[in-house]
Amino acid sequence: MTTRPSTGPNPSTGTTAGTTGSPGDEADVARIAAQAASLVPGVSVVRPAAVRLDDRSVGLDLHLITWYGHSVPTIADTVRTVVADQVAAQTGLTVAVVTVTVDDLLVPGVDSSPAGAAAPEDG
Repeated sequence: MTTRPSTGPNPSTGTTAGTTGSPGDEADVARIAAQAASLVPGVSVVRPAAVRLDDRSVGLDLHLITWYGHSVPTIADTVRTVVADQVAAQTGLTVAVVTVTVDDLLVPGVDSSPAGAAAPEDG
């Protein structure tokens, strides 16, 4: 299995840039994963970090920003399940692993609203 990092998030959509080809290419898998993860309650921002793709399976690394007041372990477990189910359903690939990293925790009333929240700067 080869590791191919995604090309990075598109600032206007929050999804990974790339060409759209077969339903199993890295950009499509990253888009499906980000859309699925963003539907989980407590998730503010999703950034696909890497897609490891071979002929039959895929591994994903996702970076999240969550809201204070939500259980981080519950969010991570739910994201893993939802993303694996959606990627498998939409691509036909077996999802080997979904790695979730929580990069930041937003505090309501202190940090931006979910629509205005931005991903942290890479340093």
